[in-house]
Amino acid sequence: MITTTPVPKVALKALTELTGEPRFEVALLMTLNDAVEHRLEKINAEILDYEQQYGMSFEKFQEQGEKENIPNQFSYEVENDYLEWDGLLSRKEKLESILQWLI
Repeated sequence: MITTTPVPKVALKALTELTGEPRFEVALLMTLNDAVEHRLEKINAEILDYEQQYGMSFEKFQEQGEKENIPNQFSYEVENDYLEWDGLLSRKEKLESILQWLI
């Protein structure tokens, strides 16, 4: 059973103005694609910040952490960076997967 949900006129107008595309489905997909790409750019920039801060990739950071070769690795700041960095990589992977659905 397929159900339909009415689209508010203001949403259709906004999507049309934003994309130049009058067809709702196409405009929505274009907007979603742009939003995912924008978020990926932000995540990649944050990942790059961590790579520059620690001078290595996350994989190398994990490897060095296992060998206890990271200065102050048990400090709140470094452990928090690890968790944030790992979360960014997970979100990046998820968004890249979503981007494939939109193509």
